[in-house]
Amino acid sequence: MVKPLAIAVVILIAIVAAFRTHWALGLGVVVVLLGGLVLWNRPFLYAQRGNAAYMKGDRDQALMWLEKAYETKRMQPAHQVGYGYLLLKKGELERGEAVLREAAANAKSREAKMQARTNLATALWLKGERTEAVRLLEDVFGEFKNTTVYGNLGYFMVLQGDLEEALTFNLEAYAYNDDDVTIADNLAQTYYMLGRLEEAEEMYAKVIAKSPKHADSYYYYAKTLQRLGRIEEAREQAERALEKELALVTTLTRDDVERLARELRAGEEAVEVEQG
Repeated sequence: MVKPLAIAVVILIAIVAAFRTHWALGLGVVVVLLGGLVLWNRPFLYAQRGNAAYMKGDRDQALMWLEKAYETKRMQPAHQVGYGYLLLKKGELERGEAVLREAAANAKSREAKMQARTNLATALWLKGERTEAVRLLEDVFGEFKNTTVYGNLGYFMVLQGDLEEALTFNLEAYAYNDDDVTIADNLAQTYYMLGRLEEAEEMYAKVIAKSPKHADSYYYYAKTLQRLGRIEEAREQAERALEKELALVTTLTRDDVERLARELRAGEEAVEVEQG
């Protein structure tokens, strides 16, 4: 805190001295200092523009600005995490992993380090290094329990297939934060995979009420309703799934979603013919 204050005092003294010498010199000093300030803050300004573009749904612009921030070599680890994640979304797994490893190594706060390591686990999973991904998340969980880690680790457990272990963990996660859509979704999918359809349907109803952004939630809700014999409701959810993008980490494909929607349309038409 002392150092920035000392720098500010020196700058102020320099400006005052320049203006006392001549107003033009003072103005020149101010312009130079402002230019230097903007130059020094380029990584932050670029990152902010990238984040704004991402919030608007323009991933290409977001990547462009975050790339500019990264190229300055002074990008903050928190911003590096966002950049690394977008690289993973783009399919640049090796590069994304490298950026996230750098962020994890440079992060000073526990929060920033947790975010970097959590996203690094996603990079490892996408590269097929699933055991390493789960082990990394378990290490993070041992040091830092929060909603994000509960959500990511719980989902990886579901995908690994040890459903009883996943159920125990996701129930614990739900007790920790029953308002989080990812945690609720993990529990719903666990119930579905275990064939506990009534419980899955009850949990998915809560998930869908929060308007999840990925197709996976709607797809598995549709599958649950289909197995419960509620074909019309299942078709509605399958149609909603078609409008969403798949999660970054998923076992589903777009063909899976389209196939289910076609199957349910045909099933509903068959029911209408029988009733007609």
